[in-house]
Amino acid sequence: MANLSLALPLRRRVVAAVVGVLAISGGTMAASAPAQAATSNFCGYTNAQPQLYVGSQGLAVYQAQCELDVAYAYGHSTNYGNGPYNGVRTDGDFGQNTEAAVKNFQIHCMGATNPDGIIGPNTWNALNEGVDSGHFC
Repeated sequence: MANLSLALPLRRRVVAAVVGVLAISGGTMAASAPAQAATSNFCGYTNAQPQLYVGSQGLAVYQAQCELDVAYAYGHSTNYGNGPYNGVRTDGDFGQNTEAAVKNFQIHCMGATNPDGIIGPNTWNALNEGVDSGHFC
């Protein structure tokens, strides 16, 4: 079994040496952020794109509903609400109508065979691409 009383001072010396080298060289160590969906400025509610699901509320839901309404409902007759483009109503509350719209978007626009109705990075990317390109599925 290793003697931890000897290992601890060695670890401290290694950390001190690394910190000293960084301080002298002016370098920094930073973890890279996880990949995220590219944002769209089309609707203008927020650039935050967290995972959204039934029960989610707030500006990110407004953004997602607006993008759903434009990217999918514009080209389809839907029964998800009274949005400006005949689609989901933009109310900031992710309910059953929004979930149904997301599932249909995932099926018809993303080719999903088992849609989950959750807006994660892949769905955000597809929504953003749809509204930014003007290509409606």
